[in-house]
Amino acid sequence: MNKALRILLVPISLVLVEACSTSSQSSACDPTEITLRDDEFKVDVTAYAPAQLRARSVIILPPTGGTNYIDRYYARLLCKSGYGVSIMNRWTADTGTSTDLEIHQGFYSRMLKAFDLTLASIDTPSVGVLGTSLGGLYASVAASKVERIDSVFLIVAGAPIPEVIVNSDQKAMRMLAEDRRKRFGIGDDADYVARLSKVFLLDPMSQKPLKKKKDFGMVIAEEDTTVPTAYQHRLGEFLKPRKLVALSNGHFWAIVNTWLHHDDEIVQFFNEGAKP
Repeated sequence: MNKALRILLVPISLVLVEACSTSSQSSACDPTEITLRDDEFKVDVTAYAPAQLRARSVIILPPTGGTNYIDRYYARLLCKSGYGVSIMNRWTADTGTSTDLEIHQGFYSRMLKAFDLTLASIDTPSVGVLGTSLGGLYASVAASKVERIDSVFLIVAGAPIPEVIVNSDQKAMRMLAEDRRKRFGIGDDADYVARLSKVFLLDPMSQKPLKKKKDFGMVIAEEDTTVPTAYQHRLGEFLKPRKLVALSNGHFWAIVNTWLHHDDEIVQFFNEGAKP
């Protein structure tokens, strides 16, 4: 798609989920909706298969709100470059209304189970992960726990995750914090972080190193308050990414800017990091 046209489509494309064919006779890089199950647990995945698979795949983890036009755009772009692509759309109990401090551990644990199910359906030697915003937080956790992953590209993700939760200006996080302060008698932000850290045990910066060294790329938004920029830099200092793109944008526009102007760099990153 012409990039000037893509700019005009920004307001509608971010909230539009494309209708897609699930025909068993779909052509190369047409999306196919599949459901993977393990007893009562399931994950819904949109899969893209290239005409000729080049022994490499990418799993995409979308941001808050679920799969959108940009995720599907990346999936098609990577597929046309020879990657099998799986977008993890939703999985069992991936949302909830509880304000318990332990909910984050539960959400991320279930994400890992969904990720393992998705990964088990992939048989290529090389596996990459692309995550944006919440999807980037999920991807950073998966990278710290799953040996098989080779390459990870994170768009506006940060850590430590408890500190991101406490300091985010996202409306849902602000409302959650207000409720918790009243319910649990939480004091200042330091107290809030300490309490979350006791029950959230999956932060990527606190995991034991895996045997396999992974290849990282990152987009950092220098004016972000949703995933505050300081925590994006802290994650970058921890991961030491091979590819780093710093954008003078806030959270939303950094995501859009990446899509508009740095999509080819994402493909190049995975090309350079993929196993032959």
